[in-house]
Amino acid sequence: MGKLERSDVQGLVVSGYAAMHHARYLLLRVVDPVMARRWLGRLADRITNSEAPGRRRCTNVALTAAGLAALGLDEHELGTFAVPFQEGMTAPHRQRALGDVGASDPATWAWGGSHGGDGRCSAADLHVLLLLFAPDERTMADVEADERAALEADGGLEVVLSLVPEPLPGRLSVGKFGVEHFGFADGLSQPTIAEGDDGSDPGRGRGQPAPIAAGEFVLGYRNGYGRLTPWPELRGPAGPRPDFGRNGTYLVFRQLAQDVAGFWSFLDQATREDDDEPSWARMDALAAKVVGRWRSGAPVVRSPHADDPSLATANDFGYAGPDPHGERCPFGAHIRRTNPRDVLGSAGPAKARELSDLHRLIRRGRVYGPALDDVLGGDDGRDRGLMFMALNANIERQFEFVQNTWCNNPKFAGLYHEQDPLLGNPAPGQGTFTVQDRPYARRVRGLSGFVTVRGGAYLFLPAISALRHLASRG
Repeated sequence: MGKLERSDVQGLVVSGYAAMHHARYLLLRVVDPVMARRWLGRLADRITNSEAPGRRRCTNVALTAAGLAALGLDEHELGTFAVPFQEGMTAPHRQRALGDVGASDPATWAWGGSHGGDGRCSAADLHVLLLLFAPDERTMADVEADERAALEADGGLEVVLSLVPEPLPGRLSVGKFGVEHFGFADGLSQPTIAEGDDGSDPGRGRGQPAPIAAGEFVLGYRNGYGRLTPWPELRGPAGPRPDFGRNGTYLVFRQLAQDVAGFWSFLDQATREDDDEPSWARMDALAAKVVGRWRSGAPVVRSPHADDPSLATANDFGYAGPDPHGERCPFGAHIRRTNPRDVLGSAGPAKARELSDLHRLIRRGRVYGPALDDVLGGDDGRDRGLMFMALNANIERQFEFVQNTWCNNPKFAGLYHEQDPLLGNPAPGQGTFTVQDRPYARRVRGLSGFVTVRGGAYLFLPAISALRHLASRG
């Protein structure tokens, strides 16, 4: 279908806006469909596209299935969208597949869950997500004030909740996106979108991962199978709009609370020896095995015995050659589960890489909440974590597959009775993690769930032309 039409694709697809240190995420509810559509039409002129990020402000927008229904889409039109998007993240079978049970049950969520009231925004009331970015706090305040004024002037939507991530890059500047609350450099492994869809594979075999087919992330282009991912179609004043979904994509948004004190307390207890004193060296080493990278970002497969900050941004590695048995980077390590790269089942390295690439995500998360100063001093009662965002053209094959088949699967890569050590949801103190080694593996017990879901939604990130089409519907 040709080269990526950057002028029509929202900028979040190609950029995490690293120069935009401040962000606001406004959750909106439609109160007047006609005026809301008019607002969308005006907003389209302010949307940041993928050609070049703005210098003073960046604006993007996404809509839920409930939001599109509130804007006037009929049942047939909504039926052309992807099924996970239609059903929502809180559909019972999707909830179970994602591991959103217990403390992560959608009934407890602050937003996007199955219940509202008490200051909570339910899935039924979450219609639009307005994403605002600015380089500094003063500009951010002006941007938010401008957008709130526009919302108030049109009167078609109301703000039901404002989410405020911490400024980038945080207290520790490692990489473009700083350090997440467990203490690890974040945002290091991102797929590159192939500009065309001609099947070319520049980069493979030259040290860097090859670009991923544009259709894995943007609708209307060929995906990793060489096919066009289905996209939604709408009616219009002049007839059907079969190209409505082209240049759009699906956005997965989840608020993940992190139990930082619990994570480091577990590492402390798991590494105690006869001296009965905490050892940061031992804790750091086990933490690196759990994550698959040292806190600097250096991959343990390339530096298995000690951190090497010179490798902090390294992403040109695989597991098949240097670590087929998981003795450098454990099979169950977080980054090896979420992206197995060139080791997957019985497939050879090239085929394994090809299969892994069919499940990649573009991540656009930012941390929220203050850092915990004394990680071994107990929890301070403050909420902190990650505003996780992922872009994908196929929610089932990409986000849900990674979460269910790789993260939550207790039998991943020959393991049994283990989940992702960070994203898993074991019973308190009942989780395990295996560290492969010679002459025998070591099993670490006593893991709890260190991440709890506090909110979430599946959204559609339309093309800019699609926003204008929605506005034209009267």
